[in-house]
Amino acid sequence: MTHAAPDDEKEQTGEDVAAPTSDGSLFGNLTSQASGAAAVAAGAAAKVGNGGGIAGEFARAGAEAGTNPTDAAGLAKLAGKSFMRTLGAITKGSIDTANEIAHDISTGEPITEIVDQRVEQVRSAAWSALGMEERVGGIALGKGATARDLRAQGDALIDISWNVAAQPREQHPAFKQILDSLVPDEARILRFLAVAGPQPAIDIRTKTFLMKGSERIAGGISYIADMAGCAWPDRDQHYLANLNRLGLVRFSEEPVDDYRRYSLLSAHAKAMEAQEKAKKTMDVYRSIYLSLFGKQFTEACFTLEGYDAGGWADSSYNDNIIGKGRRVYAPKHH
Repeated sequence: MTHAAPDDEKEQTGEDVAAPTSDGSLFGNLTSQASGAAAVAAGAAAKVGNGGGIAGEFARAGAEAGTNPTDAAGLAKLAGKSFMRTLGAITKGSIDTANEIAHDISTGEPITEIVDQRVEQVRSAAWSALGMEERVGGIALGKGATARDLRAQGDALIDISWNVAAQPREQHPAFKQILDSLVPDEARILRFLAVAGPQPAIDIRTKTFLMKGSERIAGGISYIADMAGCAWPDRDQHYLANLNRLGLVRFSEEPVDDYRRYSLLSAHAKAMEAQEKAKKTMDVYRSIYLSLFGKQFTEACFTLEGYDAGGWADSSYNDNIIGKGRRVYAPKHH
């Protein structure tokens, strides 16, 4: 007894799916597997769609073509093109490498060194074609960089280290990369610290007997971003965290030389908010300052002449001290 197929099933078995051949079940399984594999490949490529290499091209091409993840024919075609492009790039690199090996052997270079070097070139070409980074011991070497390349670059630095002209005293190659990692507000903070010097900061902790069991409620409260003229002073701790990550700013447990500079911090909005969270609180004096590398960076990358840090370049109170005055300690910031 036969039953008519529902209308929706008829639509699914129409022109969108090829009719089975003599080995119908096998062809159907292969089509289903190809659809699943292509869908997985599309999902993986989409994660790196913004990147380079074949994986990125696969994702972008799929998006531009409007490929349906359930369209086995379209995805299989797209995956096939990407595979052939990758295979072509690797094959071309292998052929070029083979030609170079033959040339090197004819010049009399040691065969072991030739093979090792060319194998690394082929592997690097494969990683580059796939749009990925080669890794050694879990460390990314970057696109097109091999362990031999890094060793050669390091040895080259040692070889020219005797030449003073090859390494400027006040410049550092990391400065350009650091500038690219800063936002304008962070640049203002660096310039301010370079002129105004170490700045006071406080932690708010619960007050207990002999500080036993004391807990920190808030930390790193300061007016640095406000005094530096930042557009978003409430993001000060985010800015300082990035500057500390770059090695430009240090957080010290030592206070600044004049304790009176902390009096204003107790009225900071963040400090008052933290004080309301406990019955008894206390202020712990800290300080924030530029590291030696941070000072070198600011002197090389910013114009400091004529800038008075908004009037905070001189933080002294101009006291008229009679007698010996208070004891002055040598600064401990390095």
